[in-house]
Amino acid sequence: MKISLDWIGDYVNISDIPAEKVADRLTMSTAEVEDVIEVRRSVADVVIGEVISCEEIAGAPGLRLVSVDCGTRRFQTVCGAPNVRVGLKAPFAPPGTRLANGIEIAVAEVAGHRSEGVLCSPAELGMSRWHEGLLECPSSLPNGAPLAQWVPERDVLIDIDNKSLTHRPDLWGHYGFARELAAIFRRALRPLPVVDLSQYDHLPVYPLSVDDYEACPCYGCIELRIRAGVAAPLIIQRRLHALGQRTFNLMVDLTNYIMWEIGQPTHAFDGDRVHAIRVAPLGSPGTFVTLDGQERQLLADDLLIWNEKEPVALAGVMGGLESEVTPQTTCVLLESANFKASRIRRTSVRLDLRTEAAQRFEKGQPPVNVKVGTARALQCLLDSGEPFEVTSRFTVAGDLKEKPRPLSIPWRTVDAMAGQTIPRDEAIRILMDLGFQAQDKHETLEVGIPSHRSEKDVSIPADVVEEILRIYGYDRIEPRLPEGPMAALPINEGLRKEHKARRTLAGAHGFVEVQNYIWLDDNWLSELGYQPAETLKIKNPPSQTCSRLRPVLLPNLLAIVRPNRSHRDAFRIFEIGRVFHPQGNCGCEEKTHLAGVSFRSASKGDQEEHFRSIRGALEDL
Repeated sequence: MKISLDWIGDYVNISDIPAEKVADRLTMSTAEVEDVIEVRRSVADVVIGEVISCEEIAGAPGLRLVSVDCGTRRFQTVCGAPNVRVGLKAPFAPPGTRLANGIEIAVAEVAGHRSEGVLCSPAELGMSRWHEGLLECPSSLPNGAPLAQWVPERDVLIDIDNKSLTHRPDLWGHYGFARELAAIFRRALRPLPVVDLSQYDHLPVYPLSVDDYEACPCYGCIELRIRAGVAAPLIIQRRLHALGQRTFNLMVDLTNYIMWEIGQPTHAFDGDRVHAIRVAPLGSPGTFVTLDGQERQLLADDLLIWNEKEPVALAGVMGGLESEVTPQTTCVLLESANFKASRIRRTSVRLDLRTEAAQRFEKGQPPVNVKVGTARALQCLLDSGEPFEVTSRFTVAGDLKEKPRPLSIPWRTVDAMAGQTIPRDEAIRILMDLGFQAQDKHETLEVGIPSHRSEKDVSIPADVVEEILRIYGYDRIEPRLPEGPMAALPINEGLRKEHKARRTLAGAHGFVEVQNYIWLDDNWLSELGYQPAETLKIKNPPSQTCSRLRPVLLPNLLAIVRPNRSHRDAFRIFEIGRVFHPQGNCGCEEKTHLAGVSFRSASKGDQEEHFRSIRGALEDL
């Protein structure tokens, strides 16, 4: 996962700290950093241009002659981008501009027409690798304004090892890392700007039901009227491109932006195609067409989002093609939900559909993010300047779990786990910097675990102590050996006898040690004609015929003889193992026995000599 220091700067000021130091401290305190990547964008001299005419060029399929208004001057250019159209605003590089590929723009003749500059894709500006279309800019930007006002030339990405984030769902977004860096460097953390959703409580409740609260502990949604297909603000687009994400339109980009900011996946449905939400399994095997146009083969227990009786999304993985937001969409249903991690992982792995949303749900996102994600999305819409009208209240099914979880920890436990005394005021300060509630109550540390931290992440005293120590600094823990009395280990006479028997039989007399199962096989006992008098029964036997614990070792040793006698004329085996005898009504007596078998075919000598060799082994024992 990559995090942008440009984005982090919205919430904590670490501009004076070298990126390499940031990476080092993150590795030591939070998660392993794999790389530090500098992003250089070619935005110098690039301006905002508006397409005022666009005509196809005869004899040049795919090329159009375009007139671009750049404020103080109009330029003519030849453009082959599929999304060029009248009214579009996009970055324009006039002659003399150097693009990311190193080419300096000059006036040229293309397809028989004079081309005086280039309308730019994100790849040409160094924003990302995406080159299939022009970077679409909001219509509110003034023509001729420098692109650098909204897209800075430089950013730094910190590449984090995903495996070190598996237990931290709060770190699958930038705000979580901002909180970490604020605690590490003792800087102020700016609050996440969100809308107060209670202002919409007077509006109608959106029709919503959840059939399986185990699979979907919490589901929230809100309906609004908005031009969903317009371009997103450049601050959103530049940050998504920096992380390798393609941009589409305001609502789609916004849902991706929220996911990368706080780790909470959200989804925008075309509100005119969805009228009532139900969360339920498919019920029987079937198919579903996802946003990428692929028909997916689903199982009966795959969880879906339904528009009454029609499925519209594969829950936690990907939306459906029939309900996607299009350039014509004017009504949006914004979904923010919480799904069972294992359920989403099974579905996404089986379908080989490893989306960014699925990866985050797999980590067990806290339910409170359902509300935070919605509130943050509406705030971003306000900041975008695009007018919208909320037409329903924020409707929730399930438990948001907004309250802190209390936990009491004796200070002696903190010090014992740390291996030294941790200053109480510093421990409390660290926890509060990380968003915890913390108080010193005499000999106890009273903690309120914040709702943004998953229950699977922080729930026991050791988890809280780990939070303290990783920010306190493991390098500040004095290394010392544990203290304890030095004494020779007691001699285990029984074990010594076993080792001596092994050396005698294996080393001096050619026996091979074997290890058998501790139960008897009734079929084999019938072949032997042997039935032990009393045995212990196994409650969960490996098979119906293997339900009794062995009171002696010999039957199982004889079972080894039969398959081996056809391969060898002579061999010797022995076993040292436990045998079991009933003791009273429900007791058990275990003893260690030694047993052996020496096999020799008639062609390998007489029985007298065989007997004497066995007697010699017994006498040595």
